[in-house]
Amino acid sequence: MNRRNQTCFRAALVVLALGLVMIAWPGRSQPVVGGRGFKFTEYYDAPHETQLKSLLECSQAQRQPDGRYLITNAKYRTFRVTGEGEMTVEAPQCVYDPGLRSISSSGPLHVRTVDGKFSIEGEGFLWQQTNSTLLVSNRVHTIIHPELMGAQTATATNNVVVEQTNAAAEQAAGINVFSDQFEYAEDSGRGVYQGNVRVAGTNLTSSAGKMTIVLSAAERRLQTLEAEENVIIDYKQMHATGGQGLYSADTGLIRLTNQPTWRLEQRDGSGDELVLDQTNGVFHANGHARLQTPAQNMGVSGLLSEPGSVSSNSVPATNHFVEVLCDNYQLQTNLAVFRKEVRVSDRIADQLQGEMSCALLTLTFSGTNELQKMLAEHQVVIAQQDKQFTAEKAEYTGTNGVLDLTGNPGWRAGVREGKGDLVRVHPAREEMLVQGNAVMKFPAAELGQSAFSALGTPKRGQSKATTNEFAVVYSQEYFLTPESALFRGGVRIEHPQMKWACEEITMLSPPELGKTGRMMIAEPAVVFDVIDDQGRSYHGTGEKAVYTHRVMATLTNDIVELTGSPAMLTATNIVGQNNIMTLDLANHKLTAPGKYKLWGTAPTVTTTTLRPSKSRSPR
Repeated sequence: MNRRNQTCFRAALVVLALGLVMIAWPGRSQPVVGGRGFKFTEYYDAPHETQLKSLLECSQAQRQPDGRYLITNAKYRTFRVTGEGEMTVEAPQCVYDPGLRSISSSGPLHVRTVDGKFSIEGEGFLWQQTNSTLLVSNRVHTIIHPELMGAQTATATNNVVVEQTNAAAEQAAGINVFSDQFEYAEDSGRGVYQGNVRVAGTNLTSSAGKMTIVLSAAERRLQTLEAEENVIIDYKQMHATGGQGLYSADTGLIRLTNQPTWRLEQRDGSGDELVLDQTNGVFHANGHARLQTPAQNMGVSGLLSEPGSVSSNSVPATNHFVEVLCDNYQLQTNLAVFRKEVRVSDRIADQLQGEMSCALLTLTFSGTNELQKMLAEHQVVIAQQDKQFTAEKAEYTGTNGVLDLTGNPGWRAGVREGKGDLVRVHPAREEMLVQGNAVMKFPAAELGQSAFSALGTPKRGQSKATTNEFAVVYSQEYFLTPESALFRGGVRIEHPQMKWACEEITMLSPPELGKTGRMMIAEPAVVFDVIDDQGRSYHGTGEKAVYTHRVMATLTNDIVELTGSPAMLTATNIVGQNNIMTLDLANHKLTAPGKYKLWGTAPTVTTTTLRPSKSRSPR
């Protein structure tokens, strides 16, 4: 605040203390009598002894029988040492009591600075010279220019709460304070507004039962402003309530406490303390912080809702919302940060769709309030029904709808689970890529099924039964969709009835195999070991193997077709070799078209479980 404004505000808030009280000290002034009117002048000390410091004029000063003076049409003006006008105090009628050293009136009082940056008016006042206090008893109206409050213009906002400031309009209009009463003590610098207190500015309105201002003793400028009893603040489009509000001119912060809440259109929140930083355009909620917003405004609901479960056109925004609970959060232009024990829930009406928890959550938005990026850090858990992702860091990009999980990331879908160095998810497409030291575990009975996706839901007719036996796939990476699973790079399958090794394995459910059918394609450099339902083991090598499993009402097909140059299959007592070999595990049958090689000691027909073709080439 510049020196000129400090002087204006100091003079204005002292009000009659520097003005009407001059009547009590005639020795310090020079009375000039003109007709029935009076003038009291005061000059500066040397070397400005010729410069007028103050001028008190009144049309009449009558001594009353009780020793008091009745002063009519009092007008008190102060001047700077440069001769510029500073302040004007006007009272149509007042009474000076030299015994009590007080000035009072039941009529109006009006005080204003020459530059118009401060004024106060009311009806009925009392100035106590002894303790330097002023009481205005009715219809108090104060106008304070923002500069005198130490406030700086904010470039505010955040897509959730605050908007841009019109600085020129706010400075022109100033801040208006209305109340039933006002009391000011010069010694303490404390002024108290009571009764129907209302504050109004271009971008701010407030109401309370009581409001206290504290002036800096050294500078005589506003230091703090405290509102009590059912405090209501309307800042631009935000509506906030609390039991107590505090404004600090030094920091420019407005604080709401005692069960504070805020609301903006369909968004609302609360905390132990709400803080509005006008200087930097930041809004804080501290302690047991809560924020609720329509799901489309948050931009993260797609991570938590079942894909396709909710149509954006079918669910009203008021029924589909995201709630965030945390220790504290801050909101500003295109940025929202949530800290400590962050919990995010996505709900449609009262039905929970999904949840996320972490220690730190950062959201960045574009100029159109669309989510650009979500970054969740430290012990991240994203859960949706029986599906879950865990990681140290989860980063979601709004432009492509991709979620990247790093820092020992893992996933789970029912009894299936997996992990890797990177887990990349596309929720809208129900796709997932796992890269680096990739591992996937699932029930052994599901080998080859399409239900490997951590995002998709089981198809109608698909078995949901779990088992105590599991299969584990190791690879450099794998890619899952609701219809297929693709594993690449040093692929190994550890299964209770089989082991596979190759460079790439594809698992899928072709429509021609029906709802229960599945297929696994392994290539190249395939090596596998299989045990059939009778405990017989088979070892195969080749360039490609296609495993097909299909269950029908009266028939089960469980076939491995092995190809190579040549492919080789070894049973308990027999070794077979050919470019194409087919092993029917359900019927315990090996076939090979054309010429093939078969050698070993064949068991008798009554005990054999391997029935080769009648034609064969000798070893």
